[in-house]
Amino acid sequence: MDVAIASTIRNLPQRPLPLPQLYDEFFDDFLLADELGYSHIWQPEHHFAKDQHNPSALPVLAALARQTRRIRLGTYVLLLAFHHPILLAEEAAMIDILSHGRLDLAIGAGPMEAECEVFDIPRSETFGRTYEALQIVQKCWTEEEFSHHGKYFHFDNVRMTTKPVQRPHPPLFMAAVGPQSAKRAATRGYGLAMALGPAHNTYLDALEGSGRSLDDVKLVSGPVAVHIAETTEQAWDEAEEGLHAWISFYGDRGSPMAAGLPPVGELRKSDFTFGGMPFFVGSVEKVKQRMREFFAEAPLDELCLAFHHPGMSAEASRRAITLFAEEVMPEARTWGDRTRRPEPPQHSAIGPKGLRH
Repeated sequence: MDVAIASTIRNLPQRPLPLPQLYDEFFDDFLLADELGYSHIWQPEHHFAKDQHNPSALPVLAALARQTRRIRLGTYVLLLAFHHPILLAEEAAMIDILSHGRLDLAIGAGPMEAECEVFDIPRSETFGRTYEALQIVQKCWTEEEFSHHGKYFHFDNVRMTTKPVQRPHPPLFMAAVGPQSAKRAATRGYGLAMALGPAHNTYLDALEGSGRSLDDVKLVSGPVAVHIAETTEQAWDEAEEGLHAWISFYGDRGSPMAAGLPPVGELRKSDFTFGGMPFFVGSVEKVKQRMREFFAEAPLDELCLAFHHPGMSAEASRRAITLFAEEVMPEARTWGDRTRRPEPPQHSAIGPKGLRH
């Protein structure tokens, strides 16, 4: 399977860095990932967070489009309910042009309640808005002229003249964590982000029912937390505070996945999992062995790894990214059995109210 980097640009609230410095450090990580052979840089979107969570993936990807040469660039996830579909289609096409055809879009249909309130989008509408907007985006990319009259959007005689490099358009993925979204994504032929989650098998059933096969799509994991150091104790010393802050972000917004999160100092001793997935923290051999147990036969095309946890030093982050690429990635590329069906974890939705759609 491929191995991607999906580190989120965010601060540790109790020790924040100036944002220009923070972004510089993460960009150094991303450029290193390009050199070391990672398959993707995936960037998310969340708003109004106390950790200054990256609020928009597209500017980051546009900058990386001109600074990288090989690695693919993607949103994971883009909260499409908050975006105008025609403007998004134009901006995404520009990034695909700037990167010479290296853009992917993974979409999320369930923004958090607090975000919806500020953007004045009823949470009950986000699913419908997302899938209708995706139809419009695809029309922008594939049709010379179109009109659209749906439940949420009305346009006449749209002629988008800036088309993406990739044909018919950049690959689309849906971060489906509930059955309704999984079925819709499979029927439309979108790839599955959040693979291994509770909707994985529903997605496969709907894919088969729509006359499509696994050869038509790609299966991408949710972000998996990793940190490697010379010893396991050193790795936890460097990562534990940041991992705790990462999970607390979701706990503060009501996610059941943060229930039972131990305090810093106890997290490393616990069997706490995030959406059914443990933290892969330790020495090279410990991390490799633990990941082999989880992913050697996992039904995935790509494993997404989150390095550089909040508050972590840039040096520790770059060391972990390099060690993984040199010591673990060669074996990881041999892992995977995409035809298998996973046993879904009990709590896999990253959101404030549990499973959505």
